[in-house]
Amino acid sequence: MNKMNFSEHVLNVFDEMKTSYEEVKNLMFDLYKNELDDGISKREAEDKLREVSLKIFGLTKDSSRRERERAYRDYGRQYFDVIEEVTDWTVSTGLKENEWFNALVNYRNLKDGDTNLFVNEHEEVILSIARMGKRHHDTMLQRLPENTTYSVETDVYGAAVGADIDRYLIGQEDWTKLVDAITKAFVVKIQELIFAEILEAPKKLPAQSEFVQTGALNTTNRKKFNKILQNVSVANDNADVVIMGTMVALQELENLIDVKWVADSQKEDIAKMGRLGNYGRYTLVEIPQRFARNDVTKSMYKDDTLFVFATGDNKLVDMVDVGETLIEEITDRGTANSNIADIMKYEVQRELGVSTRIGRYFGSWTITD
Repeated sequence: MNKMNFSEHVLNVFDEMKTSYEEVKNLMFDLYKNELDDGISKREAEDKLREVSLKIFGLTKDSSRRERERAYRDYGRQYFDVIEEVTDWTVSTGLKENEWFNALVNYRNLKDGDTNLFVNEHEEVILSIARMGKRHHDTMLQRLPENTTYSVETDVYGAAVGADIDRYLIGQEDWTKLVDAITKAFVVKIQELIFAEILEAPKKLPAQSEFVQTGALNTTNRKKFNKILQNVSVANDNADVVIMGTMVALQELENLIDVKWVADSQKEDIAKMGRLGNYGRYTLVEIPQRFARNDVTKSMYKDDTLFVFATGDNKLVDMVDVGETLIEEITDRGTANSNIADIMKYEVQRELGVSTRIGRYFGSWTITD
């Protein structure tokens, strides 16, 4: 961001502290990545960033909640202008550090120079486009002939972060925890979006019996399960495939293995991860389980389902990320939120789009007792 984009108030804060936006931004990155210059301790870096943050808000570490809420109203936008470039990078990096994301998703970042253009090189497929942002809350289906190009429709998605910013300013969290909280909030949002599509996708497969099965995972059904693995690979030009599920679901694969033939490396995987790392030649990828929001009695993802996906160029999900993270005040949610404290009204927002190509065959197995 060019220096001229900042308000006079923010520039005065930089002058008062004898620093600049570039220096503050570099310190934010260095502290988050734990790559501080020699002679600068983590404590010194934390103190300087918190001092800059408090001065931008016109606060002290002892300011009351009422004072903080007024400051967020008056200076919130100016503060977020300073930290958004850091959150741009951490959200993109946070996505690509997820094993399930790398196995499932063809990722395009427009800010990095990628284009919102995908080519369907396979036979006609059904394109399922998720639309769950501020403008839409549905899924659109369309047929996509072979050798055609298409673009993914994007929308604005948001995840609440106001309370994390408040905890940071009063000293309850450090800078790394604040950025991690912002990053995690958005990565979880994208995970929910992608898996909402994935969990419904098996119902749309053209050939059900060859790819979708139900039964106990035991030696009796081992051949049938292995056949699904082979079918997915063959249907995707003999691509490598991965088996994906929650930890509980992946643990069921142990029932297919003769303990007399378990390799030492597999025993080590179970000791470290609580599950196998591989089933034969196939890599296992764990879907991080989560509780539903504000309900610890309800899990987000099914513990009785395993998915089989092709890897390489045959990934199931196409995702376009505009690549710019904004932190905005929520102002269009209606009167229901009119009594929310000012600090709770902020969310990190990012424009992106997700679609699944259902003609790219994959498999699922619903586990029974």
